[in-house]
Amino acid sequence: PLTDSPQSVPQSSQEALDKADTPSYDLSFTCRRCSERSKHRITKQAYHHGSVLVTCPGCKNRHVITDHLKIFSEKGTTLEEIMKEKGEILRKARIGPDGDVEFWEE
Repeated sequence: PLTDSPQSVPQSSQEALDKADTPSYDLSFTCRRCSERSKHRITKQAYHHGSVLVTCPGCKNRHVITDHLKIFSEKGTTLEEIMKEKGEILRKARIGPDGDVEFWEE
């Protein structure tokens, strides 16, 4: 089921390698509920075509990141749209092979 946590699902070495090769985004944010800062990896396919929730490790609150399947809202939405509606800025960055981080304005 969707509620299984990754810790409860055994994963083979090959599955872990396949997951590492899957195109993905790394997401970092601070939970408004408990102020815990966390980092998550989500697949690009799920972000652009599915619905994604991430769980705060501090308070276990689930945050909607994208909802193209319209499970949680009347219309499909992305994190960019959610933050824009609240008057907030989403900062995008690129992490280089040496770990350097580049931020830019859009």
